[in-house]
Amino acid sequence: MNIFSKIAQSISDKINQLKKTSKTILASLRRAKYPLSERILSDALQLSSLPSPTEREETRVTFIVERLASLGIPSSIDESGHLIARLHSQDSENGKPILLVSALPSEHWHPTGSLGRLDTEKAYGFGLADAIGPATLLAIAEAIKTGNLHLKRDLLLLFTITSPGKVPLELFNTLLNGADTVPEVVFSIRGLSLGVLNTSYKGTYHIRVDITLDDSEEGDSRTSAVDAITQLAQSLSMVQWDEKGETTSIISRIEAGFGFGKHPTEGLIEIELYSSDPAVLEMARNAAIATAEKTAAQYKTKAKIDVVSYIPVGNPEINHKLSKMVTSIMKDLHIKIKEKPAVSAVSYFTTKNVPALVIGMSRGHIGLDYDEIEIESLELGRKLLFTLLEKSDKEGVL
Repeated sequence: MNIFSKIAQSISDKINQLKKTSKTILASLRRAKYPLSERILSDALQLSSLPSPTEREETRVTFIVERLASLGIPSSIDESGHLIARLHSQDSENGKPILLVSALPSEHWHPTGSLGRLDTEKAYGFGLADAIGPATLLAIAEAIKTGNLHLKRDLLLLFTITSPGKVPLELFNTLLNGADTVPEVVFSIRGLSLGVLNTSYKGTYHIRVDITLDDSEEGDSRTSAVDAITQLAQSLSMVQWDEKGETTSIISRIEAGFGFGKHPTEGLIEIELYSSDPAVLEMARNAAIATAEKTAAQYKTKAKIDVVSYIPVGNPEINHKLSKMVTSIMKDLHIKIKEKPAVSAVSYFTTKNVPALVIGMSRGHIGLDYDEIEIESLELGRKLLFTLLEKSDKEGVL
């Protein structure tokens, strides 16, 4: 058997494994104690097996469209590729809709490792945690269609093709400026971090610097891109951005020299800045860019500096009533609460006076080999979210 045959056989075996796993889960739904949470897991396992990230996440979008269609729910895709569905309430005077947001991309997909597996307590697979968010939105749609969840307001389900670390600005502004799409409240649904309460929002800048040294005869052959990138990283690591230490910089990626498959004159560095103070965040952004420009001038290099993404510092005050509501529900469900600042694209809504929170659905962790999800915790997450939707629908959040 040649190498290509072996690869084909390996992929075939994994696909059969996935089919077997899916059949096992779907069969268990007929006798499950918590069918909706197991439906979340079933859809998440299937979704996480689909390639990502891709340019417009076509395969994953198709999966979502087909699942919604099977429930009799129409959906639409905008020019950028984001998928949105609206579930109409029978109450004709229901006011602003509730918006649920989840991201489809996953940086953890693996062609074989994402074909998940499970045992009696945990589910495993590359990218499984990322898939739980979109799968949860599907479960909510199913619950409304089957009468297991009753809301007086319309519900907007938004599946973005933008990673959670980026704000789809045009999309969010379209919703905020629409005649009937301005949300009453926004919930960003994530796979992990069940019990985390976001008491504040940090803003972030993700900056990428590409450098190219002069490789002509006039250039200094004694220096390389490694020297320039190292100098820049050291300069940024020594900066104290504010007295309270609430602003941090992280070097998230460095590539320079032959070790990264690059020419000795080429390199890149990616810088992430985080702060809970808008003014300091802007200052840090300007300082990081100025430091990159200074380093480039010192080494007589060409520097291309790009702001890859930006999330504004959110306004937690707008979430006051909503945070109290979430805290109360978590206590009733005996969910251990951990307060932690959020870094989320939906913080953009709080700057526009729309309450927005990040809701984690399960416990587990993302590992080097695979994600682990505690199956039992998904039911707690489902109860939390369903109760929160019902209470915010009935009582309001402002």
